Amino acid sequence: MVSIVWINWQDYTGLEFFFYGLGCLLWVLAYGIYIRNIFTLKYVEMPVFAGCCDVAWEFVWSFLAQNDMGMIFQGANYVWFFLDAGLIFSYGVLFLGAKQLTVPQLAPRRIFIPACLFIAVLAGAATYYMHAQGLDNSVGGRSAYLIQLSISFLYIPLMLRQPTLEYFSFNANWMRAAGSALVVVFFFLHYPDDRFLQTIGCSAAIVDAVFLVLFVQKRRRLAAGGTAVRQVALA
Repeated sequence: MVSIVWINWQDYTGLEFFFYGLGCLLWVLAYGIYIRNIFTLKYVEMPVFAGCCDVAWEFVWSFLAQNDMGMIFQGANYVWFFLDAGLIFSYGVLFLGAKQLTVPQLAPRRIFIPACLFIAVLAGAATYYMHAQGLDNSVGGRSAYLIQLSISFLYIPLMLRQPTLEYFSFNANWMRAAGSALVVVFFFLHYPDDRFLQTIGCSAAIVDAVFLVLFVQKRRRLAAGGTAVRQVALA
């Protein structure tokens, strides 16, 4: 009988589990806000391209690659995938994502949905081959933070080009930013010589910080101009 390793204490320390686990928890909370707002606001906040890549990563690291931190963390990948594929991607990205476009009429659903599926398939193939060819690490960190970097960069123009902040949650954004930054600390602890991973992780954290500053500045400008800003908070 093969024994299941729930938490891999042999290769990871308690401090590493703390930073990685807390970072993942904050992302779960951010996902909860995304999902709620998809149904209440009929808008998906995560940039569409990043959303396509995100669900692809989760599929690969749930079913085609194995996280070596233990079954608890592998199980978290399953939860993320089914939440994402079942709600954020299938409903939010595919059916509401075109609202992010400046002129959504230029991308009707018959074009937009196949394009999103095509991006997801390509991202999944790239993620899988990074793993299969030994270009990723044991938790999929390199491929994950290439996607995270796209999330960070794409969020800024998406937020700035909107006339109001009605569809953006400050809580979701500081949670995803803090969660991603905590995982970067884990990377420094467990992969101290991986300069590539550290570089893209720190870059994403810096861009996330810039986003939060720009978000607060825009919120103040809107309030000063008398624009009603609907702020969505975690209930």
